[in-house]
Amino acid sequence: MKFQINSDNFVNALSKLSFVIPARTTHPQLNNILFKLEGNTLTLLATDLEIFIRCKLEIAGEADGIITIDAKKLIELTKTLPSENLIIETDDSNRFNIKTRRGGFTLPGLSADDFPEPEEENYKSKISIDGGILRSFFSKVMHATSSEELRRNMTGILIEINGDELRVVATDGFRLGKIVKNGFNHPDIADNKMIIPNKTSTLFMRLNNNNECEISYNENFIKFCFEEIEVFSRLIDDIFPNYDSVIPKDNDKTLKVLKRDLVDSLRRAEVIADNVTKRVKLDINSSVLKINSVNSEIGAEADESIECEFSSKDGSENFDENPFSIAFNAKYLLDCLQQIDSTEVKFTFSTYSKASIVYPTEKNDDTIEQMELVMPIRMG
Repeated sequence: MKFQINSDNFVNALSKLSFVIPARTTHPQLNNILFKLEGNTLTLLATDLEIFIRCKLEIAGEADGIITIDAKKLIELTKTLPSENLIIETDDSNRFNIKTRRGGFTLPGLSADDFPEPEEENYKSKISIDGGILRSFFSKVMHATSSEELRRNMTGILIEINGDELRVVATDGFRLGKIVKNGFNHPDIADNKMIIPNKTSTLFMRLNNNNECEISYNENFIKFCFEEIEVFSRLIDDIFPNYDSVIPKDNDKTLKVLKRDLVDSLRRAEVIADNVTKRVKLDINSSVLKINSVNSEIGAEADESIECEFSSKDGSENFDENPFSIAFNAKYLLDCLQQIDSTEVKFTFSTYSKASIVYPTEKNDDTIEQMELVMPIRMG
């Protein structure tokens, strides 16, 4: 193998592959990056066996070949090189030689015979989407995924194609993030659901720079293609919870409050709150929201009030005489508020024991609908 490549382009490609290199593995080849040169096309591949990242570069090729090289050593070395053209070649002993203006470096390589490659699946369905939209959707629901392996069906993000809607949903059973793109144009494919592992979603957000993305998938695998990158991943083989059944349809009380005021107050209340429950209590009348947290172990208490608008659907309740009270985990409430890009937020409530829903009060795009659901906790 022999080729020439600009060092900046080389480092950029290697850094993308580094995201999938496992920190620890008993399989030596997983520490490596596969290099395959055919003509002027250099293919780089890395994997942890669950996710594969393939990157293709157009370079000045002189001799075809294939080899695998230790990823950590190669990345550490190339990051220190000045911006210049490199000459890279291998020999019969699987040595990987990098020649620069000032000298050269040699790294030991391994035969590529045992390097795992993604199976070229029969992807039955294919859609295209703006990468910026998908990155945004992933980022706005990821906080609601579960980290408990026993709840495997909740450890990823659901992508659901339902007619002309693209839905992206995550839940851990205590909170739920949902965002919908209406008028989603796609080929004539059947409605589909797939659960994307969190690591795959995170990689997509890191690697895609708001580029148009082609997504191919079947029952078990998904492939994202954009620019020179291909990301292959297994899907989570499980059934996502019936999230629609837990979204209340009869919340009859509405709270409107400035997001900044509420976030700042909740952060202060969280500092005082119990370290385990993070419990904050909200007492709401028609124009004032009172936020309270107590930590009896250290004898600390937070009590703060901010302006709001609060009313019931039929207007029959007098909240100035009988404030509505409900309690939440402050962290969960803050997480959901951070996802909403709106100066003001709207909450809907039913009773102190039923789920609350949070919405933005203004939109930048009328085709996108967003909601956050948060379960209350015992007021005590």
